Amino acid sequence: MAIIANSRVSTLPAGIELSSGRLENAELKGTSGLNPAVGAALETICSQGGIRNVIYTAEDLKVTSTSANDTNSGSAHARRVRIRGVGSDGLFKQADVDLNGTGVVAVDRNGDAINFLHINDFRVQKVGSGSNFNAGTIKLFANDGTTLLYEIAAGENQQQSASFSLPTDTTGYLTSFVASATGAAQVSIWVQNSSTDSWKQKLTLVVGAGGPAPYQLPNPFQVGAGGIIEFRAKSLTGGNVVVGADFQIIQET
Repeated sequence: MAIIANSRVSTLPAGIELSSGRLENAELKGTSGLNPAVGAALETICSQGGIRNVIYTAEDLKVTSTSANDTNSGSAHARRVRIRGVGSDGLFKQADVDLNGTGVVAVDRNGDAINFLHINDFRVQKVGSGSNFNAGTIKLFANDGTTLLYEIAAGENQQQSASFSLPTDTTGYLTSFVASATGAAQVSIWVQNSSTDSWKQKLTLVVGAGGPAPYQLPNPFQVGAGGIIEFRAKSLTGGNVVVGADFQIIQET
């Protein structure tokens, strides 16, 4: 039997395989989250705290800031935000929204309303001469204008939410993540594979105070097409702790 001399028999972690171009029709995605006050009950690792709100019908979302200085006029701070996520058709969507200070602005694209189901990236896309960051907390609401979905904390320029939603034309694989806390905390990974499926806890670990702890999964677990993955935490100290998480996910079409 012929032996091909340059065959590689070793197995690399999925993320490295992807970086070396060995996985076809796939791309590496990632996001991070920070919760500044995690209590004794489970909370999403996101800046707004609590278990984040999720909508299951795509809506025309609304954006506003707590500061009049975040506006697309004058010597503004944040002028425009960019939203990337999953639309009503289950596929990737992107929209840029000009801010109007504390006024509420509907999300649209080129003057046409665009409905979003889930958001994976919400960030300041343009700033004015006033500063290079957002002066107030920029909030992204459901169509009712009161259900908070995501936010950009003042000065952060991007959302801090350790959650990711897959379009319906892709499958995801969690390959690695980093977790950190200012005190002992339980960090868990939850997955919901469809709007009719319950949230399932896939992995749980205890993080102590100190530097970030990296985790490389030798057998990445799958997130189904159209599914959601989310990191949650609860304090084990009897008081509030700060918890952060960053993760990488392979998105394969």
